[in-house]
Amino acid sequence: MWRRIVDYFRDSPQRLKVAQAIVRHGFSVDGPGVIKCGNIRIPLKSLGTALHIDRRTVRATTEDICSNSDLCDFFKLLKPAGPSLEGVRRVLGYGVVTIMVESPDSPGIISKVTSMIAGHGIPIRQVLAEDVAIYEEPCLKVITEDPLPGSVIANLSEIRGVRKVIIDK
Repeated sequence: MWRRIVDYFRDSPQRLKVAQAIVRHGFSVDGPGVIKCGNIRIPLKSLGTALHIDRRTVRATTEDICSNSDLCDFFKLLKPAGPSLEGVRRVLGYGVVTIMVESPDSPGIISKVTSMIAGHGIPIRQVLAEDVAIYEEPCLKVITEDPLPGSVIANLSEIRGVRKVIIDK
């Protein structure tokens, strides 16, 4: 679907930027000029300000989306995935490990990473995997109840397809 969105907005980089922000945040387009996060309406001006784009461009993007039945169906059904615990990890005492992969299309990396962490007896609180179609350099973030010891980091680095392991402190 992302390829269709990029193609649809290929002549308007500003509108593509708006569409990308809507997808990244899990906002939905409920009609021309109506962007929502769950059931909370997002002011067009607020989104425009955050993206450094005029609110009229944001509105025009929603109008374009609503004029195309495939895009309208897609954007109408988007929902936010929920809160990320990454920003509050220090408050909660959690650890965060970021996994960069050689090829985001490699199957089984999430399974191998989570199995390895669980195998060390460390509870996983959240897994966030960025979509290769939306993010330029997608990554996998695993938020754990306790920070990971060095031995786990070394093991994660050895998983086939893992390019880099980053520990957030």
